Amino acid sequence: MSYDVECKLLLKRDGKVVLTELEAQILRSVRDVGSLQAIGKRLGMPSGDLLGALVSLNDGQGRELVSIDGDDVDLTPEGLEAIRTLELKRKMLDEQMVHMWRKPYLTTDGVLIENQRVLLVRRGNEPAKGAMALPGGIVEYGERLEDCVVREVREETGLETRVLRLVGIFSDPGRDPRGHFVSAFYELERTGGELIAGDDAAETGFYPLDHLPQLAFDHEEMIRATLRK
Repeated sequence: MSYDVECKLLLKRDGKVVLTELEAQILRSVRDVGSLQAIGKRLGMPSGDLLGALVSLNDGQGRELVSIDGDDVDLTPEGLEAIRTLELKRKMLDEQMVHMWRKPYLTTDGVLIENQRVLLVRRGNEPAKGAMALPGGIVEYGERLEDCVVREVREETGLETRVLRLVGIFSDPGRDPRGHFVSAFYELERTGGELIAGDDAAETGFYPLDHLPQLAFDHEEMIRATLRK
């Protein structure tokens, strides 16, 4: 006989519960389906019960996760951010539960410099929501580091790139407020694509190296390291 352990998540903000996993299941259906009738069919819930559950997601005290217009249901910006955050935390927790020990997370970041201007994105999600940063993200299982940085730049900026060189490894345990994130940092060159913000980026563009905005995390240090080399 063997035992399995399963953890449940509550997404909290300022000490208040924003989202439970059961509510997250409803939000995922709203995101994927978008109508009361289709959501009820998908979840096996009577329309009256479903409508009550959806209404309860907007508690009138600052939490507004869904918008309801007749049969049409959609996520508010807060609802979209909440479900994305919970899914990220769920993924991170599942990975830790598999191994049952703490370990750093492996990420990549990329720098693309053209005509003394550097490619940056405005972060659409926490941490550092609204701040400018280099494009990058978490390495997926089975993915090469070089493929990860190219994928992340494509998803966040629309540009196709290739790796020129590894600038360095940034591994300070305090560099990211979410925990210990180690970044393999690459210099890139453009090979195609069209500049357009996507994925977790609210906007993207090229910014002059001699007049950079304030950057999130240690990304200014990363750019300085690129220029030194």
